[in-house]
Amino acid sequence: MRNMLLSMLLFIGLLGGCSPKNLDKNVIDKQQAAYIRLTLGMAYLEMGDLPAARTNIERAMQYAPQDYRPQLGMALYLQSAGETELAELRYQQALQLAPDNGEVLNNYGAFLCGLGQYDAAQQYFERAERVDGLAGNVASLEQSGYCLLQAGQIDEAQKKLSRALKQDSKKGERLLKVSEQYFQLKKRAESLALLSVYRQALPASAESIWIQIQFAASDNRLDDVQRYGKQLARDFSQSKQYQLFLAHEY
Repeated sequence: MRNMLLSMLLFIGLLGGCSPKNLDKNVIDKQQAAYIRLTLGMAYLEMGDLPAARTNIERAMQYAPQDYRPQLGMALYLQSAGETELAELRYQQALQLAPDNGEVLNNYGAFLCGLGQYDAAQQYFERAERVDGLAGNVASLEQSGYCLLQAGQIDEAQKKLSRALKQDSKKGERLLKVSEQYFQLKKRAESLALLSVYRQALPASAESIWIQIQFAASDNRLDDVQRYGKQLARDFSQSKQYQLFLAHEY
């Protein structure tokens, strides 16, 4: 969602630079109004203000009824609001308007994955991977990997996420957050799988060491707990993870 919000802001900037010689002023004004409204709507959606999000996204749709972006924004809103059937209709509308757009394909794939339609979701991720550039390719691999993990296909998930991480190391931050979430849900296999992908591609961080400490503590491997704790003290003494270790919060 943050990526979509950023793209909206960038698009507004591009519209601001359009020349009246190339586009009718009324068209430009409506496009600018649509994307301003859509940007506001997505920002409200991210903040959890659903009524304000809907109002602004609906305005965007009125200004640009044939543009896929407001349709996609409404699909994301409806998905967040739990209106699954209506969200499906909006995704289909966005796909009709932009059948080869990676952002639409990835978001629809994630939507299907959330419904447990894993095979169908993978088809859309694969389509997005084929049509997008490098940044979109990474997004497709990442979405596909997490969906495979959710489907219980751990080995395949690791392959996808490893490829995404090799292309963009910044994806490691989310990888560890999701690993921590799985650990808290007591889904050890999934958590360990993500931690393994991270450790094979990137150097140790306070977050990755902390997850290892939690695993060691849950397995009663006290020597490992102390060993990882010393690593935190040596390399990340100012981190919140080290403070948690000192407080025995593992």
